[in-house]
This record gives sequence, C-alpha cells and structure tokens, in this order.
Amino acid sequence: MPGCHTSGFQVILSGVNKRCGGLKSSSQLFPVALVSAEYKSGIYEDIYSIKPNNSQDKTVELALVRLHSERVAKGRPLLFVHDAYHNHWQWLDYHCQGIAGERAKAGNDVWLMDWRYHGLSARNERYHLNSLRTMAHYDLPALIAFIHEQTGQYPALIGYGYGCELIALALAEKISVPRMLFINPQRLAPAWRYYLPLAKTIKRLSLGRRAWRKGSGEEMEHRTLLVDLLAKEGWFGRWRTESGAAVKPALQHQGERITWVLEYGSAPIWMHRLGVPRDQIFSGPVSQQDWSLLLPEP
Repeated sequence: MPGCHTSGFQVILSGVNKRCGGLKSSSQLFPVALVSAEYKSGIYEDIYSIKPNNSQDKTVELALVRLHSERVAKGRPLLFVHDAYHNHWQWLDYHCQGIAGERAKAGNDVWLMDWRYHGLSARNERYHLNSLRTMAHYDLPALIAFIHEQTGQYPALIGYGYGCELIALALAEKISVPRMLFINPQRLAPAWRYYLPLAKTIKRLSLGRRAWRKGSGEEMEHRTLLVDLLAKEGWFGRWRTESGAAVKPALQHQGERITWVLEYGSAPIWMHRLGVPRDQIFSGPVSQQDWSLLLPEP
C-alpha cells in the first residue's frame, strides 16, 4: 500500500506520466500537495495531502485520493467516507476494483478520504481529539470545499458504517451536498437500552483503559472516538455536533436526499424512528445495485 504519513508538504510526484485530468494543481483555500499521480488498470489515481489549518490541531493533514478515467462522463463527483477501523482501501483494491474502482471505470469522478490518523493521512499530534464530531466539524467540510473548488460541483457522499454517522454530523453543520448514500450504517439514533440504570456507565467501562482498540479492519481506533459516540446516549445524552447543532432534525430535513442500502437484514427499528421512507431503503449487495437509482441526478 502506498505511504503518505510524512508531513512538511514535499511534493513527491511518483510516475507522473499523465496529465491531471483538468484538475487544478493548487488551492486558494489551504495548503495542498499532490503526493502521487499514477496510472493503474486504466484508471488515473491522484493522491493529495490537504492541510486545512482550521482546528485546534495544526498537524492535521488529510489524504484525499481521486480516481478517474481519461474522460469523466458521469454527473457529479462522488466522495466515499470509510467506516471505523478502516481507511480508503475499504472501497478499493490494488487493481482498481471494488466499489470505487468500478465507479471510476463507469465514468464517475471518484474521491476517497482517509480520516485523521488513518490510511495515508498524517499521524497528527493531538490524536486524542480525533472524534467523529471533530472530523465532521472541521475535516469533511474542508474536503468538500476542496472538491468543489477543483471541479465546480459539490460531491455526492457515500458512507459506510460509522462513516454514515460522520456524514450525519456534518449535515447538522450545514454542509452543502446534493445526495447521500448510507451503506450498512451503524445505529444513528440513540438506543433505548441506554436509558436503563447504569447501562451507559457499564458500556464506557467495557471500553477499558487501553488507548487503542482493534476492530474489524486494518486500522485501530483511539478510545476517545468510541467514548465520544456515547455522548448522545441516555437520559442526559445530547445528539449534537461540535458546535451544538442537533443532528436528528438535520437528518430528517435532508431525508429526501439520503438513500439507504442494507446488505444484511431488514431495516432496524431506529430507522423507522428517524422516519426513513421505505422507498429509500434498498436491500442486497451494493455492488449489484443500480447506481442511477441510488444516486439519481437532482
């Protein structure tokens, strides 16, 4: 897997034997480095390191991967947001296959983000602040702004698992996106079980004292991120963003722009509590879905 964990914004152009697909090579928003530009299996892959400088931690540098064919033929850009314990390789393999690779080969302009301290993103110093709320407030809006600056369009967002929660939090921060696709989302709405006495405390204690925890993917998550997810639970929970905006009303307000794909099982009760329309819920492997239905043009 290519590496990009260094800082300092040295531009390392590996194999630049291509033109950049019409993409601007600089940004008026914040420092950006083109770290790598390669051609793989008929797809151009550009890797950018972006330094938003908009949060308390000034060492944050975010990796953003762009995949595209010789000519982008389909609609708006697509920004893929990975799950916890994973990175952008969740959507891709080494031969440009997977959901992201197939979309790029189909003519879409595909962008893949890495969370802070994940994948090709730099190992920021204040990693104990790397919560979903922090990334939704600072990181995701910055990446969306960069894609809009480069392409002239706001991207549709595709999230997986906790990536859907990150998008939901960013929605409450009033990001501007035309469509969203939530794949196998982790439970978004607060759970009833945490209203039971001591349930929230027991869950927090079950996380233990170890700073880093292993999960289903190749990445580890800091305990802070997992503890912060409990903030919305229980009698005194607040399902709100970093800036204090309520998440549930934002989700419901933008509901018609969200499509849901459940690869396993039927719609859980919490989705009905959010008022998700049944005709916006699709079942079965996402690779077999008709993307013109999942992300129709506005």
